[in-house]
Amino acid sequence: MRNSLRVPHRVSVSTARHNLSEHFRRTDPRYARRLEVEVVVGEDRHVATTRNISLGGVFVETTTPLPLQTRLQIRFRIPTQSEPIEVGGEVRWVEPGGVEQLPGMGIRFQGLRAREVWALNRFFQG
Repeated sequence: MRNSLRVPHRVSVSTARHNLSEHFRRTDPRYARRLEVEVVVGEDRHVATTRNISLGGVFVETTTPLPLQTRLQIRFRIPTQSEPIEVGGEVRWVEPGGVEQLPGMGIRFQGLRAREVWALNRFFQG
């Protein structure tokens, strides 16, 4: 039996970018909710306000966004849970802001617990 060597087909840069953006496409709907949040990186703490939130993450309006891929802790309260939600996260994108929009950063949650998912879903429905 002959061994045949398969040569992979070439993929254009635009196709590769499209496939990458599909991979990172958000799967959870966003909800426009204004919450005060505390962002903690090491010993530094910063209070900011959310623009929107989902089960996958949150957009935080701040004049001092953190660099991409910064790992952090975020803490906030919602009315459907008595104790604050504290979860790890990573900065996934930064927006510079504009005339009618404050700058900020998109943070992907890492490690939401089941009870927090339940409380967030109730919060989104309310």
